[in-house]
Amino acid sequence: MSQVRESETPEDRMVEILSRLPPKSLMRFKCIRKSWCTLINSPCFVAKHLSDSVDNKLSSSTCILLNCSQAHIFPDQSWKQGVLWSVIYLSIDGDELHYDIEDLTNVPFLKDDHHEVEIHGYCDGIVCVTVDENFFLCNPATGEFRQLPDSCLLLPLPGVKVKFGLETTLKGLGFGYDCKAKEYKVVRIIDNYDCEYSDDGETYIEHIALPHTAEVYTMAANSWKEITIDILSKILSSYSEPYSYSVYLKGFCYWLSCDLEEYIFSFDLANEISDMIELPFRGEFGFKRDGIFLYNESLTYYCTSYEEPSTLFEIWVMDYDDGFKSSWTKHLTVGPFKDMEFPLTPWKRDELLMIASDGRAASYNSCTGNFKYLHIPVIINENRVVDYVKSIVLVN
Repeated sequence: MSQVRESETPEDRMVEILSRLPPKSLMRFKCIRKSWCTLINSPCFVAKHLSDSVDNKLSSSTCILLNCSQAHIFPDQSWKQGVLWSVIYLSIDGDELHYDIEDLTNVPFLKDDHHEVEIHGYCDGIVCVTVDENFFLCNPATGEFRQLPDSCLLLPLPGVKVKFGLETTLKGLGFGYDCKAKEYKVVRIIDNYDCEYSDDGETYIEHIALPHTAEVYTMAANSWKEITIDILSKILSSYSEPYSYSVYLKGFCYWLSCDLEEYIFSFDLANEISDMIELPFRGEFGFKRDGIFLYNESLTYYCTSYEEPSTLFEIWVMDYDDGFKSSWTKHLTVGPFKDMEFPLTPWKRDELLMIASDGRAASYNSCTGNFKYLHIPVIINENRVVDYVKSIVLVN
């Protein structure tokens, strides 16, 4: 160790110190000296800062990004929904749960509060979001964002009086890192239908499903390219939303999907190919497969049993063998509950972040049975929480 320290230069020590600072501080330091700006923007420094942030996160508290809602009341008693990204830091000291809330920023690319912002993908501190029909990449820690170019495959709905037309629907949106090309990518999966309308152009006479198409966006090229999808099924349809939330893990995007049966649809960002993962067989009936998230660097999904007046949740984790999908293991069975609606994400081995029927968030310990309600803004889009690490990864 002493030899390493003796060989360190003042520049090495400065890099080591800077790499441990929060993004907001580094953004300010970029304005002090040109050499610091060059250093902080360099790929090597960005990668080191991300690595140090991940290591610090693993050794301390769990950090989760929330898409929260705050109601703004006006004199005429009207209200509009503001969007606020907050980070919650969760930790346990003995049996005591501690948490802190930090509001990052108002969504920087919104001109007003009348738009609904949804998080649909996350990787290395960057979120992929939709605002109405627009798509953005944003680093909440730095406030930097990029609007993605328009799609070449998504078409506007046919106008009135049109007899025939091609109808397209976005069914999957994912974001992650291509480890082979060393660049970030966005993938969109699109449903296509050949439609014949009545003479007034408003009702279907025939609605024929066509093969899926997909397009991949790369940050370096700032453009989309069309690719083929080799799985011909009604992928990515969800129970209540037009398209499904994705999870990124180790070069793959995943969606909970259904055709005649439910499964997980995966997309390899490096090779740009798709695959299907079977869900574990369950002999019991009455469970609905609700969502997927990450836990301890593993793909995880939960299913729910709605047995009035209580709810029971099962949490399953995918076991991997040398990077390949292997088998499912049941991680937790929690409940029954009378006032819990959704599990948001596991954050420690025995702790589960949940949302109650009244919109409040709570942490539940499956070993002790202890609940603790968290006094935070109401969470919107219940499955839009991500296990988060602050980074200075550049969006532009």
